[in-house]
Amino acid sequence: MVVETLSLKSLLMKRHSSNKSNKPRSRRRPPIPVRAVDFVMYCTENMRRTRAFYQNLFGFKPGVEWNEGWSEFTTEPVTLCLDGPGKGQSKSEWEGPPAVALAVSDIHAAMAECRRRKVKVLIPAKETRVCWMALIADPDGNRICLHQRKDGTAG
Repeated sequence: MVVETLSLKSLLMKRHSSNKSNKPRSRRRPPIPVRAVDFVMYCTENMRRTRAFYQNLFGFKPGVEWNEGWSEFTTEPVTLCLDGPGKGQSKSEWEGPPAVALAVSDIHAAMAECRRRKVKVLIPAKETRVCWMALIADPDGNRICLHQRKDGTAG
């Protein structure tokens, strides 16, 4: 009696070779293709204090800053950014729990797909000098920023 020992790899090879249609499986394109994670956003009531915390404790280097309401750190490969009230504002409209920013190629098409699927829209697409941003929520209320840079880059 001969006992054959088969490894997982050989079992998979046998299974694959018995597949009569050697066609590659097609991958369906997702309704909203994500190009990259652009940034993670934390909100703060005191930009100066929070910025100093990250710089002093972790040594983060300042990146782009717009007014007193937006501050980025150069934390490759994903940017950490802080959002807070700008000058003369008591609150930022983006204020809330942390959000991850997902880069999309067409924010308007992405928002249309969200509306079609009845995804909760927290902030509709807004244009800034450098990008388009919108805020949606997943079923548990986690915030997701849909982000499209005007220069076409992502990540």
